[in-house]
Amino acid sequence: MKKIVIFLGVILLVYAFKELSPFEKKLIGNLTAQVQELQQEKLYLHTDKSVYTVGDKLWFRAYQVHAAAIFPMVYSHYVYVDLVDRRDSLIQRVKVVHRDSCFYGQIDIPKDLQQGDYCLRAFTYYMQNIGEDYFFKKKIRVINPKDSRVWTNVTYTKNRENNYTATIQLLDGQGEPYDRTSLTYIAGVKKDQYSVKGARTDKEGKFDVKIDTTMKTIEIEFRDGQPFPFKRYIHIPSQLKDFDVQFFPEGGALLSNNWQQVAFKAIGADGRAVHATGDVYQDSIVIATVKTEHDGMGKFRLPVNPGKTFYAIMRTEEGVEKRFDLPTASETGWGITVTGQDSVLHYRVIKGERATLPEELYAVVHCRGIFIGSTRVNGLTKGTISLGIIPEGISHIVLVDGEGKVYSQRLFFVKRNHRPELKITTNKPTYIARELVEMEIDFEEPYKGLFDGSFSISVTDDQKVVQDSLEDNILSNLLLTSDLKGYIDNPAYYFSDTTAEVANNLDLVMMTHGWTRFDISKLAKGEFSDLKYPLEIGQVISGKVNNFWGKKSKGANIVLLSNYGLCRMVETDESGNFLIDGLAFHDSTTFLVQALSAKGRRGVTVKVDQDEFLPMHYSLPNTLEAKKKEDDFYKKFGQDYYYENGEKVYVLDEVIVSRRKQKKSYSFYDNMANHQLDSARISEYAMMPIEMIIQQLPGVTFEKDDEGEDCFKQFGRKLYVLVNDFEEPMDQIRLIPTGSLLNISLLDQMQGQIFFGDRGKNGVLIISAQPGWTPKEVGRPNMLPFKIMGYQVPSEFYVPKYEIDSVRLDNRYDERSTIYWQPVVKVGKEGPAKLQFYTADTYGKYSVIVEGITSKGVICRKKIPLILK
Repeated sequence: MKKIVIFLGVILLVYAFKELSPFEKKLIGNLTAQVQELQQEKLYLHTDKSVYTVGDKLWFRAYQVHAAAIFPMVYSHYVYVDLVDRRDSLIQRVKVVHRDSCFYGQIDIPKDLQQGDYCLRAFTYYMQNIGEDYFFKKKIRVINPKDSRVWTNVTYTKNRENNYTATIQLLDGQGEPYDRTSLTYIAGVKKDQYSVKGARTDKEGKFDVKIDTTMKTIEIEFRDGQPFPFKRYIHIPSQLKDFDVQFFPEGGALLSNNWQQVAFKAIGADGRAVHATGDVYQDSIVIATVKTEHDGMGKFRLPVNPGKTFYAIMRTEEGVEKRFDLPTASETGWGITVTGQDSVLHYRVIKGERATLPEELYAVVHCRGIFIGSTRVNGLTKGTISLGIIPEGISHIVLVDGEGKVYSQRLFFVKRNHRPELKITTNKPTYIARELVEMEIDFEEPYKGLFDGSFSISVTDDQKVVQDSLEDNILSNLLLTSDLKGYIDNPAYYFSDTTAEVANNLDLVMMTHGWTRFDISKLAKGEFSDLKYPLEIGQVISGKVNNFWGKKSKGANIVLLSNYGLCRMVETDESGNFLIDGLAFHDSTTFLVQALSAKGRRGVTVKVDQDEFLPMHYSLPNTLEAKKKEDDFYKKFGQDYYYENGEKVYVLDEVIVSRRKQKKSYSFYDNMANHQLDSARISEYAMMPIEMIIQQLPGVTFEKDDEGEDCFKQFGRKLYVLVNDFEEPMDQIRLIPTGSLLNISLLDQMQGQIFFGDRGKNGVLIISAQPGWTPKEVGRPNMLPFKIMGYQVPSEFYVPKYEIDSVRLDNRYDERSTIYWQPVVKVGKEGPAKLQFYTADTYGKYSVIVEGITSKGVICRKKIPLILK
């Protein structure tokens, strides 16, 4: 925090001897309070790679920085990392604690995860206050060798408006069709038993499915598990050729009697950029011919003549043509425009032909909420801003009056062409298999000895891990994408070069994406956002105690016990609430809480609060173009083998099944269930709590109902839950150990209605557990066993020690795709960081990537090749 205060002091020193108006003093005070007192967090995740095989570990290091000053700053002491699929289902969630001055851990990729693209998202509990748009998100790809037995090719044919035919072809690993094969499929969301339909492939392995534009997935299975058990979700890309074009006059509005720059962005029905060309009309006269210049964005100059209307006729490459009206010109508004030249930003205040000057009007500049300067505007004026005093990244110039009303605003980007660079040196130019690599990491001259910082390093095989030089990295994320709402294509492109073309395209991003992290109008009025989610600086357990009549139990005695010997005692407050802080527990900890009334009686009921999380959303591109790239990737890099206990196991295209696997039934209703998790599948999720295991069922989520109580839902509908065919409270269900689970089944709405009436009309969750799982105290409402999410104990990345003869002479082939990962690499002013690791058996090119940030807030990224030959 000292660094933030010093940084603010340097900026404000410029204005120490300037006479400020009451409005400027209030605005500066509110901006400073926002930065200093309301914790501003950003997160970035460095992962060892972007492509994984099922059963792999996804290694990550999380960087938490102050969102405004981009200094390393730890406010929240815990970070959450989620793996989310395209059905918005949570595959895995881990909680990592601040250790070794950083956050790091791993996610285990489930062995039965379907091959395809997934979203990795990271956030702190406190970051949920600003919404999911500002979480860290990254696409990762998962290869499942068993999926190589069935390849799916899908083509789409339009029948009529919003209706299509999906032609699905099934091929084996050798490219031969699964001809005359019976299967079942569900198009879209399963609504009832009639949603499941049968089909049979033709001699080319093809069959047709009717779909519409509301459907997101097609679920297909081989009927009766023949020729082998197979299920796959096909994610339907957006089919609409419709598009939209948004026009963004510089400063926010068209002002009559001015020449203005107008940016525009063309997006398809899926929200992704499309190329478009067209003409801009004044009334019926063409006054400009326009086209997108970069990623669907473009700009043009427009003479805003008084009393005229403007529109554009735009066309896509598919030949779709549409008319779009430009914003109506204002005669009374005020605006601001900017142009950059060398190290100076020039701004100009403009107005409509009938505009009158407000009593107080100011041009205010801030960078991520840090006040840079303000100037009183007395009419049409020009001014300059030295870019040297503005931090790198997105800044904001705003035209605002003394009442806090915003008239115009413009984003601009400050980019440094030179920054301290890391230097990575190795003891040899090339290596052979299983050879020791000695590496040093330091800063380039003349920065050596001037900086220190914490970094992470990954070394991966380029033949197995595709390196996309334009994907988001620590530099583009912390300075660009983390401050903008919406998806930015190829963000690293804007930091790839210092040419005028790149700078122009970066300015197009500034003109077509809104700034929403800071609302100057609200800040000027002293209005701060409510904070629903508290800052998590330690682990706490809280809850509530009610007496026999359901009223607040003041002064109740609480005893908390854990399976690791913890014992804490507290009393409830006036409202019957209790809070136990100063705790530290990992993810295998279970608890028991006991409550007694102030008079020592058992006639009370205790409840424990659970963490609340924003719902998951897979928000990465799913277009036909993206789908083609995805298919091409998996056909090129997919595997037909996996490793088990160090041995390579090949997946065969044909499997002889001598008899049908018997479906185990523990409940009367299991045989009628359409979806089921048996004990074998449950055992693969042994490290997950029960609520996360149940979410492996299609569309099932764990969230709050209308009364704020925990519940399971399927596609937004609250499920009726039974354990061993009897109702159980959610507090008890969450306590069932994974090892005691025998089966979990899901009845659909129709089946639930038939067997359970209105209680089961939304569907029924049937949980079968071993007898005796229930704690003895379950019948006593004053005692509650429970489990809440604890922090992960990180694993250590395995590096083979080939200096040992028995390891070096092992004849098993070492073809790891990640040969080295180290989440904590500290470079000091006194000398370089020194690392050692061994190469694998695969010859070729490897990529060494180091990312991190210095103690002074300098973002660093370095990539070099490592050659085996």
